[in-house]
Amino acid sequence: MKQEKVLSYLILSEFVLGILATISYYSLEPFLPSSLRNYPAPDGIAAFRFGPTLLWALWIAIVVTTIIAWIGLLNLVRAARPLYLASWVGYFVLILLERRVVSAWGALEIEMMTALVGGAILGMIYFSELSAKFRPLSELIGAEKENVA
Repeated sequence: MKQEKVLSYLILSEFVLGILATISYYSLEPFLPSSLRNYPAPDGIAAFRFGPTLLWALWIAIVVTTIIAWIGLLNLVRAARPLYLASWVGYFVLILLERRVVSAWGALEIEMMTALVGGAILGMIYFSELSAKFRPLSELIGAEKENVA
């Protein structure tokens, strides 16, 4: 199978798993024991400095960056590789800044599968033969202009 096709399947898998993780996080919450559902998150330094609004803004920025990176990776744009890496670094920062989170086992498992797929994507775009096929955006736009003319 061509590596470009594998990359597109991995990106599709990450998209589907990300949606499933988000849905399962909220839909499996009622099945938690009441003591865990009502578990108070401590007011730590991160919770004091970074309010919920800033964390939501960071989460939205990460989602937008990831989607833009996916589009670039599917088109083999070289600038999409560091953008995708930055989205994962931003996600790890978000995890560090959030308060304690209690979630059902299913949501956590899907989230871990998403991380594994993300690691496979990072490995492909940086350490495989596919990494040599990425080209600058200007070269891609120039080729499109020639095809139109």
